[in-house]
Amino acid sequence: MEIELIKRCIEEDRRAQELFYRQCYAKFIGTAYRYSNGKEQAVHFFNLGFVKILLNLKKYDQNNPFDYWAKRVLINTILNELKKEKREQDRVRPTEDITQFTQTSWDDEDDAIIREKIELIREKAQLLPPMTKNVFNLYTIDGYKHHEIASLLDINENTSMWHYSDAKKKLRKMLDIN
Repeated sequence: MEIELIKRCIEEDRRAQELFYRQCYAKFIGTAYRYSNGKEQAVHFFNLGFVKILLNLKKYDQNNPFDYWAKRVLINTILNELKKEKREQDRVRPTEDITQFTQTSWDDEDDAIIREKIELIREKAQLLPPMTKNVFNLYTIDGYKHHEIASLLDINENTSMWHYSDAKKKLRKMLDIN
């Protein structure tokens, strides 16, 4: 993100905020999608997170990468919303996406095989219990540590590790991997 664009957003420049929204949407909708039941809920989660990002731009430390800060704000907002939904509906919505593969030096055939495997894992991950899916996504995709996940989800650190281990075990079984 451009520092100048962020400054203009803090000054409540509506055109800058619109441009900022479009840039953030392109970067972070995939993150919101991983914790949603579909596009509509992902957009809802993103919009909630974006408002939080926008309202807290003054707190952003420009010495740190913007994307990292914004993604954490978004994820925390989503998790708080999921907790609220759980209290209201007595259940947490499952996650939807598990992608974001960084390509290194693969040829087209290797790339196609890897993409197929990622798609298969994504499909099978949908069958995991909601809490297990969320822990799996937070740890595997978003790079959170178990103590951070425990804090975010209001669970014990050992419970977080158990959910991650359980997710791997169930995915291996679903994928028939020894």
